[in-house]
Amino acid sequence: MPLDSDVVLLGTGAAPLVAASQLLSAGKSVLLLNPDFDFFLEDSELPLDPLLPGVGGRFDRDRFFSNTPERVVEVLRPHFPGAVEFKAGGGKSGFHDTQAPHVRARGRLWVAPAGKPEAWDAFENLYLEASEGDFKPQILEGAQASHRFPGCQSNEGAYRGLYIPKMCDVDVSRYRNGLLEFVRERLGPERVVCDAVQIEIMPGVVRFYSGGQARTARAKNGILVFWTPKLTAWILAQTRKTEATPVIPTGIRFWEEWTLSSGPPIDPSIIGVFASVGGDLAVWGQLEGELPTGTSPTRAVPLVALRPGPIVGIDSIYAPSAGMSWASEDSFRSLFDLCGSFLKWDRVTVSAMKARAIFEWPLEKRARIWNLTNADPSVYVVPYCDGPLSQIVQSARESCALIEVGEPT
Repeated sequence: MPLDSDVVLLGTGAAPLVAASQLLSAGKSVLLLNPDFDFFLEDSELPLDPLLPGVGGRFDRDRFFSNTPERVVEVLRPHFPGAVEFKAGGGKSGFHDTQAPHVRARGRLWVAPAGKPEAWDAFENLYLEASEGDFKPQILEGAQASHRFPGCQSNEGAYRGLYIPKMCDVDVSRYRNGLLEFVRERLGPERVVCDAVQIEIMPGVVRFYSGGQARTARAKNGILVFWTPKLTAWILAQTRKTEATPVIPTGIRFWEEWTLSSGPPIDPSIIGVFASVGGDLAVWGQLEGELPTGTSPTRAVPLVALRPGPIVGIDSIYAPSAGMSWASEDSFRSLFDLCGSFLKWDRVTVSAMKARAIFEWPLEKRARIWNLTNADPSVYVVPYCDGPLSQIVQSARESCALIEVGEPT
């Protein structure tokens, strides 16, 4: 059969593309199946880890330390077919691709009203952990805290802040599109199949429909399924057939990414986290490429506010009540608290709002890759395929080891 391959990859977004790139470099033949008609329709990759003290319970030391720019560059570069730029020092040397995905080193500033002790308790824990890791955290008081926050220049209120100079974010769109272009060029359009539906795992083969036609392919070394919310219904249906015991996420977190304008100039070198009345908000100036020289604020950069919504069980994602949580009263209360009460903007324009649904996993232990079936072909389900891009790339890389050793890591 013309689609027979060493490995079949099933999933959406960046994770199966990273795995395809790595497997191709190892000389494997690959078939990539995406149930969406557009490869990034689910849009489940984030440019940074929000690292919100109020989300996810206790502080996760390993997660925090994985968000240094040097660590993220180390994870991203080996699997990208080209340059991933990172400007570590003040000057440039050697080749520099201005159109490549950039990893930007930005300071992270957590700010809360001084009269909100529960928020400050979380900041103090963060300060202690960052001090032990030699991140050089700084405690800021009053205007010293608020004036450094992106988009804020005039607030003299009672605020306290925690500043850590060395965190990062990534050009997600450039990274995803570069990988997709590379994989499609190497595999050919017939082996990168979007809108693959009615996918069935059968003895020795995978069967699916595309373009209204039934197609079948052998998977010599196995099948990797990259679990994002889009595939939840299919995966759970398969577990009922195979009687497998899945590793279940804690739930699905709804996120809202608001793009705001009409405010004062924004310092693009800092990512802020504001403890609003409606929950923590991660806030930053939206840009591509490297940071502008210096730290001068610029009006050309819109402000992005990433807000965590409620978390629901994976069996409730399609319930009508789940959809009602998007852009709720709490959402607008948080935005008003940020833009009106804290940033002191006279007016604000909402340019866009992206809604995302991203898995959350228990902090007690890292979720394992697990077997959907021990039959031929072997099918492995890979977690951590949505959220921060560096986490996704790391998870996809680990999954490729299964093709060689044949057992979950």
